[in-house]
Amino acid sequence: MNILHIDSCALGDNSVSRQVTSATVAALTEANAQATVLYRDLAASPLSHASGPLLQVISQRWDADIPMNAELRAEALQSASLAQEFQDADVVVLGAPLHNFSVPSTLKAWMDRLLELQTTSSKPRDDLHLLLVTSGCGVMGLASVDELMNNHENQLKAAFQFLGVSRVNVVRGLADVPQALRLRSAA
Repeated sequence: MNILHIDSCALGDNSVSRQVTSATVAALTEANAQATVLYRDLAASPLSHASGPLLQVISQRWDADIPMNAELRAEALQSASLAQEFQDADVVVLGAPLHNFSVPSTLKAWMDRLLELQTTSSKPRDDLHLLLVTSGCGVMGLASVDELMNNHENQLKAAFQFLGVSRVNVVRGLADVPQALRLRSAA
């Protein structure tokens, strides 16, 4: 089992999503002694945001009038590497907290690359199980926390559905981890 563990919250040890992703990966590796884990901390090592030229390169719509430089080549190679990590994973444990009514910008940068690459390679990922770890704080007076979280999770599910992932379990807290792992083993 190849596990891709991604954290994106900038709060470090104070992050609920980091605590839950860590507990989830620990439970998965305890249950699967042969499991390998690839960890990516998008807050500690953020990706650059996708520029127009980068999106053109990774989606194979390059405009020959734009000069290709070493930095752009490196960004394109990094994007291909990120896509390969995602393709090689059997399980993705993704920390996706609600931050200012959306995902952290570092997670958005990662997703932009995967989503743009998906437009050139539509390979269904029926074998991949996504454990989507969400968290967020209550915002008083605007909408219920559940309504905000449901919207947040539905947007993420739609993005991963576009990537061909149909097996998604949402994990909002430590209490949800055992149920998500039971669903994963039943699938």
